[in-house]
Amino acid sequence: MTTPWPLVTKPRRHAALPSRDTALPEHHPALEATTRPTVRQILGEWGPWVCCMGLLGLCDDGIPLAARFYDWERISHFVFYGQDDKILATLLEPLLYSVIVQRHGVARWQFIILSEASTEWQVAESPYCKARISPHQRGGDDVIPQMAGLMEQRLLGRHRGPRYLVVLHDLGNYWQHLHEDARYDLLPLLQRGPEVGINVLVTLRYEHYTVLPAEIRRLLRHKVYGYAENAHLPNTSALRDVANLLYYDLTPWQAWTRSGGQWVRYTAPRLG
Repeated sequence: MTTPWPLVTKPRRHAALPSRDTALPEHHPALEATTRPTVRQILGEWGPWVCCMGLLGLCDDGIPLAARFYDWERISHFVFYGQDDKILATLLEPLLYSVIVQRHGVARWQFIILSEASTEWQVAESPYCKARISPHQRGGDDVIPQMAGLMEQRLLGRHRGPRYLVVLHDLGNYWQHLHEDARYDLLPLLQRGPEVGINVLVTLRYEHYTVLPAEIRRLLRHKVYGYAENAHLPNTSALRDVANLLYYDLTPWQAWTRSGGQWVRYTAPRLG
């Protein structure tokens, strides 16, 4: 692993992020009437939140579901499963947006997005976004090795800095095209990254479930299962166990996950 290079950011407008819905399928017009709270509404009612917590959404019982990234022994990495890249972004982007609106400062929180250009990210306009880069661009292959190098420095006590959320969006779509170093370095990054404030957030289409090596999937401890109406679910024991949940009354902005030993359904909020 190499010494980290400074991730290049693109010019930013630093504009306020408007409220919006994402990934609303045209073939479900009745869902347009479904109301979703905004990230700010949830944080305003249940805040203030300590650093470093990220909002996943609002459970059916009205209680927020949060990821406590400061508790590295319990909260490690997330994998979000969904039907396609837009559904996956709908589930993940509110978490990143919640990092922005908590206003703890870029010295404490930052995130990096490795994503193909076909997915739009409003949060990429924020100064909290250190970089948003395509895996097919120059430098895309370097994101994972550089974060693994940063992890090594921090493990040796030679560097401190902000907590990083490393987003590998729609990873199965380009996993085989990543440089060998990037695929090799992901394993140690998953194993020890949380100890030094580096957490990985993977999004994966159901059809790509078996693309990632089993040892990688095992380290993605916290699993979120999103909308799957038109998805091809591989015939695996893990997905057979949750298939009924996935097809039961789930909208494109809802997901199932396990919390406190129980299955809970939550709604990903709108940005704003």
